[in-house]
Order: sequence, then structure tokens, then C-alpha cells
Amino acid sequence: MEYSSQSVPCQSNNMHQMNSLRRLLVCSGVLLLTACTSLPSVPDQNGQSWSRDKQFFRAALKQHEQNVDWQYNAKVGVRTPKANESANLIWQRADEEHKVRLFGPLGAGTVIIEFDSHGVVISDSKGEVHRGRSAERLLNRIVGWPIPLEALTYWLFALPNPSEVYQYQLNDDGRVSALRQQGWEIHYSAYQQYENGNWLPRKVVARKQVREGDVVVRLVSKSWQ
Repeated sequence: MEYSSQSVPCQSNNMHQMNSLRRLLVCSGVLLLTACTSLPSVPDQNGQSWSRDKQFFRAALKQHEQNVDWQYNAKVGVRTPKANESANLIWQRADEEHKVRLFGPLGAGTVIIEFDSHGVVISDSKGEVHRGRSAERLLNRIVGWPIPLEALTYWLFALPNPSEVYQYQLNDDGRVSALRQQGWEIHYSAYQQYENGNWLPRKVVARKQVREGDVVVRLVSKSWQ
């Protein structure tokens, strides 16, 4: 009986130690998982480091949401496995509506693209009107340019689309030099300070690998308003 009365607290101590060990292992696992998911950067196959810190763009994206009235004039060139074309571009935004005019040495002639969150309308040089839900898909079908116009509303400002996963790199001045998003790799250079005081890239080069080859979009801005 004396032996039995002493074994109970011994078993209790063992159970307490096992429970403590389990809690320690669980906590260690949680900390390890948290550390892994909060890594600020990740190297690619070439050893280049790409950051994925979601806090970096928070203030700029908030400001961008309030910037609903602007005009962007540029020279655009698009190279696909099937064509190599260029055109002049005037992009106007007013509130939630975007109007993009492509003209000049363009195979399809002058094209006007109007889109918002509800859909897109494209008017071609023949006076025909085409409607759809996706500006990228409709532009690709009508002109043969697989350009993600919705994402470009952010990319032109060296910002990522906040609704999609992204990675980025910075230059020596702390400005965005590259973005990776939606299968595209976008590079920025020749930053200039425009009338509103913002520093924006004058040159934007976006590249995407498709099954037939590469798609390359080059934009050189003429003016921002």
C-alpha cells in the first residue's frame, strides 16, 4: 500500500512532463512555420534575390487608389512569336473608367479601348465595336496583343496588382527595378520626376514566356499628366 501511494504522484509528474514536451514541440512548430512564411526574400534559379514583403507597397497603393485622374502618353512596342509591332499610346483615366487609344504604325489601324470593372469595349479602324469581360483577352483577339491592361493600371506606376501574388527588386536608389506577377517579369529604368512630384519609370519592359516563345512589351513614356 505504501508503494501504491507513492506511485501516483510519480505518474502525475511524468504526464506533466509529457504534456509540457508536447506544448514545446507544438510551439516550436508554429514558430518555424511563422518564420518560413514571413521570409522577406527568396532567391531564383540565377541566385537573384526577390523580396515579397507586402508592407513595402502599402502606402503607395493607398495613394494610387486615390489617384483616379491621369493621362499617360507613350510609345509602345509589342513582340510576339507571330509579330513585331509598335504604336503610339494615349491612356486616360477618369474615375473608374479607362480609355486607351492606340494609333500610328499599327497593323490593325487606330484602336480605342474603353474598360472598367464591368467590362471592355474595343472600337477598331473599321468602325466595328467588340465587347467582352476581359480587356486582355479581347485586345489579344482583336489586335493580337496579349497585354494585361488591368494589371498595367498598376504596373505603369511600378506597383503590383494587390490582388495577385508578386515579388519585387529594388535599385540602389530604393526604387522598384523589377516586378514578377501573373507570369510576367517587368523591369523599370530611367526614373523621372514628373509634375506631381512623383518619381515614375520612363521605360517599362515586360516579358512573359508562352508556349510558342516570348512576348515582350516595351513602353517609353512621353509625358505624364
